[in-house]
Amino acid sequence: MDNTSRLFASLTALGINPKMESFSERKRVQKMVYLLDKTVEMNFNFPYNWYLHGPYSPQVTKIIYNVVEGHQKVASDPAILSANDYDKIKRLKCFLGKDIDSIDELELLVSVHYLLNCSGYSGPNKKGIVEFMREKKPYFTESQVCNAIDRLHPLIKQ
Repeated sequence: MDNTSRLFASLTALGINPKMESFSERKRVQKMVYLLDKTVEMNFNFPYNWYLHGPYSPQVTKIIYNVVEGHQKVASDPAILSANDYDKIKRLKCFLGKDIDSIDELELLVSVHYLLNCSGYSGPNKKGIVEFMREKKPYFTESQVCNAIDRLHPLIKQ
């Protein structure tokens, strides 16, 4: 099975219909793919860089658009996923709970995870993450950022 089919099957298993019509839909898909790839290690191995709304992968956008616009056909039936994939998706669903529908909470979690995991920040450097987020995303409070750090701690690669 190819990586794109596995990605779409994973989104389907999460209950995500990858529409790309509005900014909110595109942002949600980006954040969910990041969470699948980087927090529960589905290992899609997309490259991410920091952008206005946190980690962003142009490659994810291109793949999703190609499929959604009908330029590429994929099997999106979750039945193609392995038992291990299902376990990872279940863990992510449990971790997110009702936040799976909150684009703002997804942005916060993904941004903080990226800072914790990919930018060289370490657990004790909460202050640095809070300061960075205050500068780049002032609409999130210090309390929200600290709560996200604590919440993500079990998902961070050691």
